[in-house]
Amino acid sequence: MSRNDIPAELYARMQVAVDRTGPAIHRTLSELDPENCSEFEREFHQAMAESDDDFDLHRVQKVIDRWWPIACIAANPAPYVNEVHERIKNGDYSDIVEEWRPQPDGTDHVYRRNTGGDMVFSHVRHPEGQ
Repeated sequence: MSRNDIPAELYARMQVAVDRTGPAIHRTLSELDPENCSEFEREFHQAMAESDDDFDLHRVQKVIDRWWPIACIAANPAPYVNEVHERIKNGDYSDIVEEWRPQPDGTDHVYRRNTGGDMVFSHVRHPEGQ
């Protein structure tokens, strides 16, 4: 994972980076936040089961997108991060400044939070090597 993969506000306060993948999130939560790990596992398995019917991995990506910042926070406890963690757990995603939305062609549409608080299209992110 590169520095560009992490929102600047979060990166500035992070010491340990967590890859934005199911295995990395699971490993981090299982080691540092077992209670949340159980919930992640439940949501992940449910998304996988639903995706088995129509081969649409969008549900799985949504679970990863939801739990990645929580895993990052678990790996980097600090007063500010703990405040962000509580807001995210309570459904306030205002601290998340960037969101990737997978596309059928293998790219990601990147949305960033604007000054009004809305997620707006920013650019297309191409897989590495393209």
